[in-house]
Order: sequence, then structure tokens, then C-alpha cells
Amino acid sequence: MSKHPNSLQRGLSRLFVAGLFGLALSYFVVVSLVMVPIVQTYITYAHHVHTVGHSTFERPEDHGLAPGKAVNMKLQSSDNTTLGAWFIFAESIHQKTPLLSPSQNQPYIKIPSALNIRPTILFLHGNTGSRALPLRITVYTGLTARLDANLFAVDYRGFGDSAGHPSVEGVARDARAAWDYLMLQGAKPRDVLIVGHSLGTAIASLLAANLASDGIEPRGLVLMSAFSSLRTLMDQYYLFGFLPLLKPLSAIPLAPRLLTWSLKHRFDSLALVPHIKTSVLLAHGENDWDISHTHTSSLFDAFLDPYLPPVLSQPEISMSSHDWDEYPAKQELRAQQRNTIVKTTAINRFGTLEEFVDQKENERRVVMLKTHAGGHDIGRLEGVQDVIGKMFGFH
Repeated sequence: MSKHPNSLQRGLSRLFVAGLFGLALSYFVVVSLVMVPIVQTYITYAHHVHTVGHSTFERPEDHGLAPGKAVNMKLQSSDNTTLGAWFIFAESIHQKTPLLSPSQNQPYIKIPSALNIRPTILFLHGNTGSRALPLRITVYTGLTARLDANLFAVDYRGFGDSAGHPSVEGVARDARAAWDYLMLQGAKPRDVLIVGHSLGTAIASLLAANLASDGIEPRGLVLMSAFSSLRTLMDQYYLFGFLPLLKPLSAIPLAPRLLTWSLKHRFDSLALVPHIKTSVLLAHGENDWDISHTHTSSLFDAFLDPYLPPVLSQPEISMSSHDWDEYPAKQELRAQQRNTIVKTTAINRFGTLEEFVDQKENERRVVMLKTHAGGHDIGRLEGVQDVIGKMFGFH
């Protein structure tokens, strides 16, 4: 009888060890899959997570938009990939439109006129689904009504009814194709605001940098729920908001480097910061479980960095004793300089605005908005829409 407790303990110990082994094995299977290029593509874009009932793009009304308010169309990217898109008219323009159009082609004829009457938002959505995702419809209706702006929503290659397969180069081409279409229809660059959400912030940053290289300045750039780089996002990603996905790898020699080497879609908005020349609004919810708001702080700090005294973000072991002594003082000086340059405004029961004027880039404004609520989809918040409207002169 005395051996029975020991046998039970050994059995439980074996079960515990087997459970840990199973968890470890499952973890390494998941990490190994993440390194497979085709799996990375599906995870990054989730473009084949087609929402049921979202295949009738030719009828925007089926998805909640008012009759005659949106035009379904096809674009050609520079490599002849066919893209699906919606042009949604500003509320004031739509209200003047007869409910029953005498000609099916009439909406196409109205687009150049609409571009001259009201500013336009080029909306670059995030991964998963298509331009017809219900949450995105909510953002469209808010922006077109509250800001009285036209909105052009394009599905990248592989998304919705667009042809092809997504890649960094490919989706960058698609964003430029959408911009070029608006220009061909008579829009002026200063009348088009580029707005990106989630994955779309990386694509919007690529577009803004591409336009700057061509000497073109849009009305501005809005990055909602941005990530600094895909590599950093993977390092810091938490499943369900609390389970670290890749952090255990840091304990294995060379594993992080191997993961970086295997990365197929190298979105890196942080590296693009020096190449973006227009005014920028960075907006992020503090309760975003998908992408931490610290990514947006990193981007804002990168825009601000040229104005601050240089200092290492973390002290290094190789530093001399003199440098170690000087390090706290340099940090304090940097913090004081930041407080001098950056204006901070608390918005009661909503969030915090930080902003500065970039004297080196034609006095453009760089603004960071952190909201208390809203989660990952903060574009649907009226307060965020109001900040966009006021900053970029829609009102």
C-alpha cells in the first residue's frame, strides 16, 4: 500500500513531462511552419480568408452603402494585374445624385467632377478579407459623411476580386496604380490624403516614400494601428494578447537570425521614415491587442530623432567608464529637448495628442494620437475621424 502514492506520483510526473514535450513540439512545429514562404504569405496577408457573402463587389449596396454612392470598377496595375476597387462619393455629392440614374455610365462620368469638388481619401486596408469587410464599410461611411470626402478603396492583388498573388513589390505597385488612377481622373496631389490601416500602413508608407522620390506631395499620410516592421512585430507578437509567439526563440543561439533570414515579406516602415516628406498622423489604440501601440511610438520617435541629441537607446557593456557616467545626463538632456519640441494635449476621456513641426521638411506636422479605446479598428471612432479632418483641412 505504501508504494501506491509513489506510483501515482511517477505517473503524474510522466504525464507532466509528456505534456511539456507535446507543447514544446507543437511550438517548434508552428515556428517551423512560420519559416515556410507560402505559410508566411498566408499569415501576412490572410488574403484567402474570404468573408462569406462578400463576392458581389459589383453591388456595393449589398454591403450597406447607399444606392448610387459607390462605383465598382477595375484598375490595371503597372504589371497588368487587374485590381478591384470602389470609388465612394462624398456625402454632399451623393445627396445631390438622383436615386435612379438615367445612364449606367453616369457614375463614371461624375468621378472627375467629384475629385474637383471635394478632397479624396485613398484608403489602403489591412490584411484579411477585402474592401467589403463590414468593419471597413463602417470606416468608409464615417469618413465620407463626417469629413465629406470621396474615398477610393482598392483591393491589392490576391484580395477580393483582384487577380494575382500578393508580395511586397506587388502591393506597392497596386497602391501606386490607385494613386495614378486618381491623378488621371483629374485629382490634384494636394487633394488626396493617403490613409493606411494595419498592414495597409506599411503599404501606405511605401507609397508615400515612392511619391516623395518623384517629387510629389500628397495632402498627407495617416497611419492607423501601424507596425514599425514585420520583423519587430513577429518578435513582439502575442497570441490572444498574452501568449508570446516567438520570444522563446531568443534563448536559442542563431534562431532569431535564422528567422530573419527566412522572412519573405520584409515590410519595414521604420526604415522608410527618412524618405517620407509629407505631414503624418500616427493613430493607435492603447488597447490594441493585435499590434502594440509601442510600434507607433517607435515611428513617431524616428520622425523626431533628427531634432534630439544622440544617445543610445540602451547602454552597452563595451562603453567606457566615462560614457557610463555621461549616459544618464545625456538621457536627461534628450528628454528635456523632447519636451521642448513636442506639444502634448490630453483630450478628456479620449486620448492624448503629441505633435511637432518638422522645420527640415517645409514645416510639415507630425502628430501621434493615442486613444484609450477603439482596439485595433480605431478608424471607426468619430474622434479619430475628427482629428483627421482638422489636421488635414477637411472641415
